[in-house]
Amino acid sequence: MKRIILALVAVVMALNVSAQDLRWGAVGAVNFSWMRTKAAGVAISSDSYVGFQAGAKAEIDLADYLTDGFFADGALVYNLKGGSYSGSHTNLGYLQIPLNLGYRTPLSNDVSFIAGLGPYFGLGVLGKDVVKEGDTKVKTDVFGESMQRFDFGLNYKLGVEMWNQWQFYLGFEHSLLNLAKTDADLGSGVKYRLVNFYIGTSYMF
Repeated sequence: MKRIILALVAVVMALNVSAQDLRWGAVGAVNFSWMRTKAAGVAISSDSYVGFQAGAKAEIDLADYLTDGFFADGALVYNLKGGSYSGSHTNLGYLQIPLNLGYRTPLSNDVSFIAGLGPYFGLGVLGKDVVKEGDTKVKTDVFGESMQRFDFGLNYKLGVEMWNQWQFYLGFEHSLLNLAKTDADLGSGVKYRLVNFYIGTSYMF
């Protein structure tokens, strides 16, 4: 994670970005996520889990380096994802950094179409399996036990920007790594991956 942040700083310095090229904003989204498990050749998908995203982002205009309409953005968000099962659910909270190459094209004087794609990097900070046994909920830590903390994947976004400030978008992200922790006790045949569809908004200053 430290190397990622240093790399971002180096890119910004190399581009010699001016104040006019850089915008900051707040972001929030509602998540609808699933956990996909594969074990012994059998694939199982959880029911949808409802979570959220909240954080801040920065956006850099790349018109001087590519062509009009292109931009890059990065964010630091708390991203709550997971999966629901009959009688149980899994909460997975990540500090996540999505990095996108985007494109913006005007639809009218006040509305523009925006699209973006890129990788994301996540560090698990809260992971619990919650099982309901009668009136009691039994919680078990998963990060470092059955799941690794680090996640890496791809995300895609489509939406609109209004009045050069409000952004509304639909997004999709999925893990590229096997999130299952493999060791002598757990074995190596289990695979976990996260899939997340989200509806989000940003306010740019």
